[in-house]
Amino acid sequence: MERKITSRITKSVIIACILIALDIILQKIFNPVPDGTRYLLRLLITFAGVLTACIVYSRQSGGNLVFGDIFSHGFKTTAAVAFLMAVYTFVAVKWIYPPPSAAEMDAAVKAIELQGNNLHEEAKRMAAQAAKNRWIVYVSISLFASLLPGLLGSLLGAAITKKNQ
Repeated sequence: MERKITSRITKSVIIACILIALDIILQKIFNPVPDGTRYLLRLLITFAGVLTACIVYSRQSGGNLVFGDIFSHGFKTTAAVAFLMAVYTFVAVKWIYPPPSAAEMDAAVKAIELQGNNLHEEAKRMAAQAAKNRWIVYVSISLFASLLPGLLGSLLGAAITKKNQ
């Protein structure tokens, strides 16, 4: 009987669905979500998910793998999770999360004015432009918050997994 190995895409979708569900739950319970909570949980879940994916892959393969095979599987899983989370973050920032409030915009204008060299109207225009393009920052953070723990999970998973060779 041939061994059935779970696809890394399937594992990635499962990890991403857990992360998306957690993000939506946090958004509904805490509005706004406390600083760092969203990304700390994303780091932990991504790390644990990729580590588990590496261990499951090794067990399903019968342990006849080398470090590079397991690391490769884990990092490809990480790349797929990062892609799915970047797409979700883009959609969430554009259409799900509330836009910046007037108080947040006023705080941004004051911060820009404190830097000097800008008039009040120019500072307002810069703050409005930053609010419109905030998705770029959120997607960048999302990619980093997915790739870093995935890399560490892949390395640890490949290192601790029992190999027959």
